[in-house]
Amino acid sequence: DPIMKPLLKRCGELKIPINIHVAEPIWLYLPMDSTNDGLMNAYTWKIDSTQKGILGHAALIKTLDNAVGDNPNTTFIACHYANCEYDLSILGSLFDKHKNLYADASARFGETSPIPRYMAAFYEKYQDRLLYGTDNIPEPDMYEITFRILETLDEHFYYYRFYHWPSYGWGLKDQILKKVYQGNPKKILKK
Repeated sequence: DPIMKPLLKRCGELKIPINIHVAEPIWLYLPMDSTNDGLMNAYTWKIDSTQKGILGHAALIKTLDNAVGDNPNTTFIACHYANCEYDLSILGSLFDKHKNLYADASARFGETSPIPRYMAAFYEKYQDRLLYGTDNIPEPDMYEITFRILETLDEHFYYYRFYHWPSYGWGLKDQILKKVYQGNPKKILKK
């Protein structure tokens, strides 16, 4: 929306990072049937993008691409991996294109922990652009499970908030963990 342009520009001038929620998980836009892998969540929060004025998933990701590109001096943090957890190559392409874009994992551990090798490689490649985030109820077990996913190579365990997918640890290297937990946030706040 053009009305947002002055605000986004001013945030860059004031060195205020923007944490932005773009789109929703892809499953909320797909048919609500047996082919929808995220049906357990999707049915409750489904989005009817056939309604006038409702943008689909790809169109919403394009709005992020446009905003970040139009404001190269503003730091953007796409929470929930920009809701591209179903295909992180989309986020990777945005990282490759925009040096002012970061992302966090908030509330997408359930969707991404079942693909540990891919996630470890993604974090290796984009270790300077990723942040720890949760967006879950701040209870000890939530921190324990997210740290277990990031730090261990444990296999096939369940956490009741992650619905029906089993979790696997990614076994991230210490240097990557230090960046994700502390280094990258500090870098953003010093910009």
